[in-house]
Amino acid sequence: MYITETVRDLENYPAKSKTVTLDLQKVMPADTEGDEVYVITSTPGVGISKIGGGTINPIFVRDYKAGFFKSSGKINPPFTVTSGVNTFNISIDGSPSVAIILTSGTGLTGEAIASDMQTQINALAASGTVSGNLSFLNATAEFVNNSFLITAGSISNTYVGVGRSSVAITGGTTNDISVLLGLDKGTSSERLSSQRPLETVLTSSYTTGTSLAVGATSDFAAGQAFTITDGANREYFVASGIASSSITLHYALTNSYASGSVIQRIFERDPNEAVTPYNSIDDIVKFALRSITNQIDFSK
Repeated sequence: MYITETVRDLENYPAKSKTVTLDLQKVMPADTEGDEVYVITSTPGVGISKIGGGTINPIFVRDYKAGFFKSSGKINPPFTVTSGVNTFNISIDGSPSVAIILTSGTGLTGEAIASDMQTQINALAASGTVSGNLSFLNATAEFVNNSFLITAGSISNTYVGVGRSSVAITGGTTNDISVLLGLDKGTSSERLSSQRPLETVLTSSYTTGTSLAVGATSDFAAGQAFTITDGANREYFVASGIASSSITLHYALTNSYASGSVIQRIFERDPNEAVTPYNSIDDIVKFALRSITNQIDFSK
């Protein structure tokens, strides 16, 4: 079962058309230990040339997780980009970090900045340390709900570890623009997926003071936020110090808590519950088409 789509570069070569074929196939990947899976394949039409030469390989889509980075939503356009404030660094899927230098301008909308981001990120696949990297070539950038959302041009079955789809942003070494755009306080699919709930219990009752006697504190750290509850009362606090069997508080708690009261670490969440941007078959089909189309040399 397949369909053939006609694709065009309307800006540069509007009179020329190319074709991309989409098909649903059942295959047996080497990493599934003999289990067959359904995949969507995206294949260039006959005689299509690749930008820069070479062959455009088929894209096999079997996963739906696309890594992303989202800026803080506490920023407001318009933005001004200057030669002294224009740079941030990006790594996709664990690649080397490379600089993005935005185009200067005043009174810029978030949409204009996002469009420039995507243009600059996609262009990195043409040369340099990430040359030919489809995760850069097919990456997208949007301005959604007052936040910049940068999505990797890859999909995977994981946001963390080997084979992940991920986007990491850091400030520019010089001419940093991350603070202006809220990229310094952003969140990412990799960071959100790396977090897990952690809890411990009081090993003796608490009535007053700034120290809690607790059980295991593995993976706890000073500066993290916690909640404590005995089922009737609940309070929140930030730890000023962590030892093997105690947590130090900045201030005394309001209530008393019996031994056995539960303490849980509070971890970062995306307030808009951002997940993979691909939520339907239509989204996946568009990703498959874009992954091939972005590689086509429409001049030939």
